[in-house]
Amino acid sequence: MEQLSGIVPETTSAEADERRLLRLILYDALASETMGTLSTGVFLVGFAVALGAGNFAIGVLAAVPFCVQLLQIPAVFLVERWRARRDICVWSTAVGRTFLLGGAAAPLLGRPFSIVTLIVSLAIYQAMAAIAGCAWNSWMRDLVPSSKLGRFFGRRTTATTALSVTVALLGGVLVDSWKRYVPGQTVFGYSILFMISALIGFLGVYLLRITPDSPMAAAEKTTNPFALLVAPLREANFRRLIVFLSSWSFAANLAAPFFTVYMLKTLGYSMTTVLAFTIASQLSNLAALGLWGTLIDRFSNKAVLEIAAPLFLACTFAWTFTGLPWVQPAIIFLLAVIHILMGIATAGVGLASGNIAMKLSPAGQATAYLAANSVISACFAAAAPILGGLFADFFASHQLTLAFTWTGGEKDVTVQVLNFQSWTFYFGITCVLGLYSLHRLSFVQEPSGTTDRLVLRELLLEARRWSVHSLSSAAGLLRIVRLPATGSSAHKRSV
Repeated sequence: MEQLSGIVPETTSAEADERRLLRLILYDALASETMGTLSTGVFLVGFAVALGAGNFAIGVLAAVPFCVQLLQIPAVFLVERWRARRDICVWSTAVGRTFLLGGAAAPLLGRPFSIVTLIVSLAIYQAMAAIAGCAWNSWMRDLVPSSKLGRFFGRRTTATTALSVTVALLGGVLVDSWKRYVPGQTVFGYSILFMISALIGFLGVYLLRITPDSPMAAAEKTTNPFALLVAPLREANFRRLIVFLSSWSFAANLAAPFFTVYMLKTLGYSMTTVLAFTIASQLSNLAALGLWGTLIDRFSNKAVLEIAAPLFLACTFAWTFTGLPWVQPAIIFLLAVIHILMGIATAGVGLASGNIAMKLSPAGQATAYLAANSVISACFAAAAPILGGLFADFFASHQLTLAFTWTGGEKDVTVQVLNFQSWTFYFGITCVLGLYSLHRLSFVQEPSGTTDRLVLRELLLEARRWSVHSLSSAAGLLRIVRLPATGSSAHKRSV
């Protein structure tokens, strides 16, 4: 009895420490999500457009987060040398988030310095985030218990997605209110968002600082830093994964960064309308997280990718129809459907692609493997929007049309089936490249996999069981958030 009484307080104390640890990680994620929502995505594109940025500048802004991932190479060396992951993470985030204030001050400088200042500020902010992310990934890999990794990060992703919807809505209200009450100075509304983003980012730095550290084990011998990054490329299966993720990153980022630009400039929608579509996409993303997470735990990441990735490509191809004359009366509904389905697809691709890279990384070598994957994929992802911006003017002056003509009646009838011009060229090219990427995925081996047909059947059964009504209601969203993960905990969700 004495032995049992001595065990209970120790266990209770350990559980309490673990709960506090997970809460701190969650709170940091919420702060980082708020910061990112207000300083990237739709708001960043709107800020750049308000400053008068051209297509190439917008392409560079879209490429910056990927370009700076090259810093993960020295970051790996820094982590292995210093072996103080929390300190690296805290100092890097603190320095980087300070430059969000520089971005907020960009409108004060006037063109073209304002655009250059915004790009440079975002580049430094993202560069520091890349260094911090390298340390953070390895830190979390050892800090969070393996038995809870999948469920915790799945719920964490759900919580941050729900928060991003709310923050985006409030940010849109602020920008529109500023535009209404301070006409002619819309750009300063975005500056306010950037200042708020920086302040919330500093709260995240504090949360990281008080999160318990997980010291790295002492290195038995000095390792050649170059060998750390070469090792993942020597492992055949992980190399095949890198080829898939790299080609997918290039294909997706050739089109995705310009969806907002296309709606603002070509289709002429207001920021409020674009934000409404974005929120619809985020809500569908949130609703689908539980479904995809369950399928990942029950089957495999690869199986989910083979369902979610083609859906993403189908949605991208659907963007090419938005320029057809006969679609215009129903274009608002088409865009709504595209955003909802793309949100569902992105949830599956995001969870599975990030998770499979972590799953196939050997324990104790996650830093090098994840960094190698991130760096190579980021290079391809960065090249795509830059090339898109460079060739935007070329495609803007060219057009490719496929039409069917009916003759022989009172008058000839011609119906356009496809009409590629300007940005829609990129949407079509993305689909072709995406099909090649899916071909490369077929060579990746993942333990506990299953067949596409079985996964598709299970997906349809799950969707039927939840029903469209429950997915679109508040009760349905709550149900998804509380949905317990099933299957092996080895199928971890994405960080």
